[in-house]
Amino acid sequence: MRDPIERLLEEHMQIMAQIDGLRGAVRALESRGEAAVPETRPALAGAGRMMATQLLAHARREDEALFPALERVFGSGSGPTAVMRLEHRAIHAQAELYRETLRELEQVEHPAIVAGGAELLALAAEGGGAARLRDAARHIIELLELHFAKEEEILFPMAREMLSPADLAAVALKMEALERG
Repeated sequence: MRDPIERLLEEHMQIMAQIDGLRGAVRALESRGEAAVPETRPALAGAGRMMATQLLAHARREDEALFPALERVFGSGSGPTAVMRLEHRAIHAQAELYRETLRELEQVEHPAIVAGGAELLALAAEGGGAARLRDAARHIIELLELHFAKEEEILFPMAREMLSPADLAAVALKMEALERG
């Protein structure tokens, strides 16, 4: 059975490795705007998929396995896990905004739709596709960096100190159960 804190730390590293590709795409969009969209599409789409799958599963493991164990020790009303849960909601909302902005960009940029004419051009003009996507991506990167730093520097060390080996084993079992579905 894996140490649940080590597992969560590894997941942070895996998620942030994928976010590095998104950082590169943001830099390209900042410097070249719409012209950078074709070359950044794979990184943009990959980050969107990661947010919809890996990031959601990671947060679920924290919300449903680690946080309840910590809350049994110090309560659930307004402690650090309450803050982390709020941040999870903010991250997921920003990730959804990112994915929606990416979908809009794909719809506006898709060659079959481009043939649609004036209505499409009006949609593209008001959408600010690449700029909106760049801003949404930049914001999700900032949220993840801050959130993961809090967990790594405060919450996870606190969990190691406050939870017994049996508690940590129960957290690991719950994480495995969540993964099996």
